This record gives sequence, C-alpha cells and structure tokens, in this order.
Amino acid sequence: MLHISVCEDDPVQQSMLAEWVREWGRVSGTELSLDTFDTSGQFLFHWEDKLDVDILLLDIEMPGMDGMTLAHTLRERGGTLQIIFVTGRPEYVYEGYDVDAAFFLVKPLKKERLRECLAKAVKLLGTEEPMLLVEGAGEIVRVKVKEISYLESDGHDTVVHLKEGEIRSRRGIKYLEEELGGKSGLFFKLHRSFLVSLAHIQKITKKEVWMDNGAALPIPRGKWESLNQAYLEYYGKIF
Repeated sequence: MLHISVCEDDPVQQSMLAEWVREWGRVSGTELSLDTFDTSGQFLFHWEDKLDVDILLLDIEMPGMDGMTLAHTLRERGGTLQIIFVTGRPEYVYEGYDVDAAFFLVKPLKKERLRECLAKAVKLLGTEEPMLLVEGAGEIVRVKVKEISYLESDGHDTVVHLKEGEIRSRRGIKYLEEELGGKSGLFFKLHRSFLVSLAHIQKITKKEVWMDNGAALPIPRGKWESLNQAYLEYYGKIF
C-alpha cells in the first residue's frame, strides 16, 4: 500500500489536494492511505513517531516551521520519502534541489499535472537504493544496505559491520533484522548474535563463514547446511 501525506495550512487547498489524491488512486488502481496535516510541526511529530510516508505533498509557506525547513529536517534525519512541493512562490524552486525534491508544483494547481507527478514519484520510489537508518549516540546515520557486511549483537546495542569500518547502533539486532527483512532478501541469521549479508560472504568452511571485511564468524551446530543453501539460492537468483 502507498502511504501519502498532505501538509498544507490552507483548509481549502488541503481538502482539494486530498480529494485529487484519492481520485488519482481510484483512477490508477493504486491502493493508498492518506493523512493530512495543518503544520510542518504536526507532520514532523507524527513522522518521528514512526509515521510511514512514501510521498509528501508539502506547502512551503506555513505558520511556524515552513515547508522548506521541514524538508531539510527530514533529509538531515534520514528521511527518504518523495517530496512534492506545492507553493505559490516559484522562487523556491532552486532551493528544492538541495533537499532532493521530486517535483515542484506552482499554484494554482492543475489536476492532471498532479496526477503525472504522483505517478512519477511512485516510479522513483522503486528506484530508491535501500537504506538502513542507524541510530547511534546523538546521531542518525543513513547506511546503504548493500554496504553492510554483517550485524553483531553487543548487549542491548548492535554493531553494524561494513566492508570498511563499523557503526554502533543503540537498536537491538532483532529490530534491525526486521528493518532489513523489509528491504531485501540479502541477509541470513547465522546466530542470535549475527546476521550476515550473503552478498559479502567470501567463503564458507565447515566451521566458519569468512566475510569480505576479513572477519571469520563461527557457524553454529546445525546451521552449515541451511547457510550453504541460502548462499547458493542467492547467487542462483543473480545469475
């Protein structure tokens, strides 16, 4: 299901956008959910509380935090949603590139143009490189999933091992495993303390799996066969 939000302080514009989005969903056969917000602060609060958003229709001039500031904040905090700006101020268009805005619509809006942008934004979602948000001490880092070699549980934390270097997450390995499970089929649970990327395995022996960052991880009793099977299936799909 596609999750779309509209952030617009003008109730007339907000209602119109919401209706046009729902109409586009019906016409295009796209199953979607829709949330509306009156201010940037209201949206940010819900987004930080794990609101799942794929596409955000965002006005720029709003009371309190303006839409451009919200967009910068979302990107700084790792947000990968597609942003479609909706504004009466075309001079903001160049700043929109700084936050990787998908499209910039100038009021008065045209329904057909909105439909075109929504359809293209959906296609862009399909080309986004999978990312994992790693919440460390006082920072959130966006990590490309393809760069993760393996995850290692360390108490309540998780060490995200890359081909070069590592990042410590305050999240437990189970939480990160669930996040990665929704992004790709790359990972194999070697042990309750290790989740390995099949793409980063260099070799498998009877007792150890060697990763391409030089780490040798012990293979628990009874896991060798299932690991080999997963590894062969992964490369079978590639070739």
